[in-house]
Amino acid sequence: ESSHERAPYMQMASMLERGDFDLDQTQADFSTPDVGYYEGKFYSYFPPGVPVLLMPLYSLGAQYGLGQVFAYSTASLFAILIMVFIFKITRELFALPIWASLFAVLVFAFGSTAWSYSITIYQHIFTTFLVVFGFYAVWKYKAQDKFSWIWGSLVWFTYGVSLFIDYPNAFLLLPIIIYFILSSITIHNERAVYKISVRTTLLFMSMVFVLVTGLHLYYNQTVFGEWKKFSNTLPRYEIRNIEELKLHDRNVAVNAQKSSAVFKEDRIATGFYRLTVASDKGIFFFSPIFLLAILGIYKLRKKITPEIGTLLGLIIVDVLLYASFGDPWGGWAYGPRYLIPSMSILSIFAAVWVSRGSVEVFKKFLAFILFAFSSAIALLGALTTNLVPPKVEALFFNLKYNFLYNVDFLMDDRSGSFLYNTYFFKTLSLQEYFLLIYAALLIVITIVLFIVPLFETKHEF
Repeated sequence: ESSHERAPYMQMASMLERGDFDLDQTQADFSTPDVGYYEGKFYSYFPPGVPVLLMPLYSLGAQYGLGQVFAYSTASLFAILIMVFIFKITRELFALPIWASLFAVLVFAFGSTAWSYSITIYQHIFTTFLVVFGFYAVWKYKAQDKFSWIWGSLVWFTYGVSLFIDYPNAFLLLPIIIYFILSSITIHNERAVYKISVRTTLLFMSMVFVLVTGLHLYYNQTVFGEWKKFSNTLPRYEIRNIEELKLHDRNVAVNAQKSSAVFKEDRIATGFYRLTVASDKGIFFFSPIFLLAILGIYKLRKKITPEIGTLLGLIIVDVLLYASFGDPWGGWAYGPRYLIPSMSILSIFAAVWVSRGSVEVFKKFLAFILFAFSSAIALLGALTTNLVPPKVEALFFNLKYNFLYNVDFLMDDRSGSFLYNTYFFKTLSLQEYFLLIYAALLIVITIVLFIVPLFETKHEF
């Protein structure tokens, strides 16, 4: 339904069917406005990483006439992997009980608007996987077991591949690389003399990053004729401006494109408001369950380890980066899609607060109430549409905004769900389908919060 989906999907189709990275005229018209124009050819505005990731499942599904369904399920597969690593991080690093780790998984997967982007083609779920996996890989590398060199190589590989997924990932994953480098350095105090030692494997493993990055630059050189040219700097193709693009100097259009949307620090204050508490995109408005994460961070304030510091750094970089962006709303989107990587980390801190300390019953009851509200909003988006206008545009066009926009879809039985539209629309209204899934979610969260702990050994923190 969005050019954010259509452009990567069409690039995947072009790579498979034509063997080219560029789009033909029909594909470009279908993908606009997220299409650039360069020397008579059309290119997706996004890096080629997501289209490459879609290929295996698309090729498998195409054999059964379900290529698009399988391609879209790629994001769901990576969302499941994120859930696995959230569980592993909470269990192995934070030593949370099983029920709390499951709670963290449920908060991210079904209590946040990440759900809406786990069933479609956006870069955020893939980026989030790289964040949680990269962090976990550094932690395993830090343990210095006999396989640490493999984990270290995977860290560099993750960072290099992240640029193929989304260009801002160079900044988003930077706290992980800093944590990685610091984990390779040891300071010894010998008779008041400090000596610094660095694990030699750090240099050798960095060759993985050099090779992956070199491949990316080679891609730019081959496709655009210049290693430092990226697809999102190309002049935008909007169908009606094709003659203008052909007639005018390409460099003029490129310079205009560069100056339109970059990051500026004077936007941070207003961008921070829009991403956090604003009624059209704020994370705490759509997913108040993450208020518990703030309490969890506060509880850990006196025990800031390098690992906790890295997780906090990932959140801070994510928020500051997109708060300073010219479009912090993320265009027409359901919730703050740019903060999906942070949602995976906030879910961990939320579980920390619920599971540690006194008044556990009160904490669980509060967690249940906030999850019930947050999951209802998350499910509403997942069943209807992600194309929700920001307030500034909604008022101009006399439209509703935030999840109230989606309520009308729900009441009118308009759904983006493949399962509902294919199998259930004749027997169930969309409201009934919503209530069935929602009831199942509430049963699961009740079991996790109140039943599972009864069968689990008491943890001491």
